[in-house]
This record gives sequence, structure tokens and C-alpha cells, in this order.
Amino acid sequence: MKEPETFLKQKDALLWLPISSTIYDIDEKESVLFSTNGGCVICSFDIETNKIDTIVAGIPAKIGDFCYNSDNGTIWVQLDNRNLNLWNSKSCTEISCPSVKYHEEFIIWACGAYNTFFSNGDILYTGFFPVKSLTGFDDYAEFRAKSDLIAAWDISNPDSVRCVKIFGKRPSDQPKDMFIKDWYQTAFNVEDSIIVAGTELSQNVVVMTMSGKTLGEKKLSSKFYVKPQKRDFSKSSSVAEIIEYCDENMLFGGLYYDRYRKLYYRVLDLAIRKEDNSFTKKKSDWVLIVADSKLNKKYEVKFDGNKHRGVILIGKQGVYVRTVDNTMDLFVFD
Repeated sequence: MKEPETFLKQKDALLWLPISSTIYDIDEKESVLFSTNGGCVICSFDIETNKIDTIVAGIPAKIGDFCYNSDNGTIWVQLDNRNLNLWNSKSCTEISCPSVKYHEEFIIWACGAYNTFFSNGDILYTGFFPVKSLTGFDDYAEFRAKSDLIAAWDISNPDSVRCVKIFGKRPSDQPKDMFIKDWYQTAFNVEDSIIVAGTELSQNVVVMTMSGKTLGEKKLSSKFYVKPQKRDFSKSSSVAEIIEYCDENMLFGGLYYDRYRKLYYRVLDLAIRKEDNSFTKKKSDWVLIVADSKLNKKYEVKFDGNKHRGVILIGKQGVYVRTVDNTMDLFVFD
């Protein structure tokens, strides 16, 4: 782990940018805020010069996840400590996580790149999972029924938070007998007060209001899509087995909303074809599905995994797609 002072000397900051990096408008300038895994500092990355610009905030514990509230300039951080508390960068205060029951089970906030963590106005949206998961579930279906949805928290008081609603559901085409990571992927359309959610295994996405009311489902899939092989990972499986399954099957990799062009994007990771007599593992090709503001698919673009990674950043100029050489190529979709 390198110290923050060493970060600032890096000529190529992209090596440090995690999947969850986001472009924010801060003081009328677009900046990419990021933190390395297990780091205790949030840095700003200048996407034009490809260099780390400055340290934005120092945090008194390891960072699990964070989001920026454009309404008041506060960075909300979920601390990756024993209690998973919140940190308010503006007031420099640590806020305890209140105990909340869901399905008769106490829950804690989920942290990490694939969980919901989004701040808008006086509401913070997070993922969650049951406390019992820390000691294990015998029935994975029971665990999934209580996890990876959305909890809405009132953060109007900078010194305390309270849970105001728990909501969300998986798409109706989500297989009931297949469990991989099953992350609940979300895209937030603040302009229309809409949340769109899907999973790695669902072609459909769920459309909800930001207050939690379900409006319906839309199919947002690809012409390349092939249904994954049936496999139940609810029992103990090795990491190698899970990685092999993900390589050999098509899984959806994320949902995004582009507020500048009023478009939705969805990533589909294609299966890796095994090449005989080859010692080099091919990178997975992937598809970017582009839909309009009503979630009607407009078209899709296939990317070569040996040239571009399935990691995108959305800014005023367009969509930045990360290359395998740790640079950014800019694409504009309409």
C-alpha cells in the first residue's frame, strides 16, 4: 500500500482507479474521485491530464465506499471498520449505524463496489445484508430474500441518520435456482426521480421511483445474449470454480445513467472462448447496450476485450472507456 504523498507523484493514476470511480461536478470542474482498496484518503483525478490532482479528504479509518452529495458538497463515506459507520467529510464526524430490522432480521449497511451507495438531497441510498450473514446462512435463498436491495436513510441531521424505507425487488426473470454473486445493480436518474435495477442473470430491469414505488419492468438485453448454464453456487464453491463459470458464461456487468444525454447504459460481459494451444488467457469481449430515457434500446456496441475494459466513466464530454493500456478513450453516444 502506497502512502497518499506517493499517490500524488504517480504519472499514471489510472492504475489506482477502482470500478466504482465516478465523475462529479465539483466547483464547476469535472473530477474523478477515488480511493484505493483499504485506503484512508480520497483523491481527485484529472481525466484530461491523466494525473492525480489533489487529496480531497483524509478519513480516520479504511474506506469501504463513498459518494458525493452535490447539493451540499459533502462526501459520505462508509467506513470499512467493525461497525461500518458513516463519516461526514464536511462536519468531520463519525456517525453510528442504527440497528434496523428487515424480515425479522437485523441488517447492516453493505459496502463495496457492487452495492448501492448514492446520496441525493437528504436521502442516502445503500445496499444491505443481514447480520446473520456474518456467521453464515445454511439456505442461500433465505439470505438472498433479505439482502442486496435498497435501504433509504434520512441524513438531514449531519450527526445522526435514520432508516426511512427498505424497498426493491429482483426482476421477474431472475432464476430462482441459480446463485452466483447476484449483485443488485442500480442506476439513479435524479432528473426523473427514477431508479433502475437489475442483476447479473436478469435480462429485465426493474423501474422504481426514488421513494420506492415499483413502476414495472423493461427488457434491456443484447442480441448476443445467451442464457448462462444452470449452476447452483449456494453451497461451498472454490473461487476458481466461480471465476471459471463467469468466464464461460454471459453476465450483465453494470447499469449506468447518463444525465447529459438522457441515456441508460448496460454492460454485458461475453463468454470467453477457450483457445487451444494458447498459454495466454483472452480478455472477455463485452457489449455496451444503449437505451433512451424510457429504457427503449436504441443500439449496442461490441468492444474487444483485448483493447477496452468494461469500465466506463460518464462525463459532460461523453463516455470514457478504460483501455487495457490504462488510458481512456472517449466515446459519444446519442
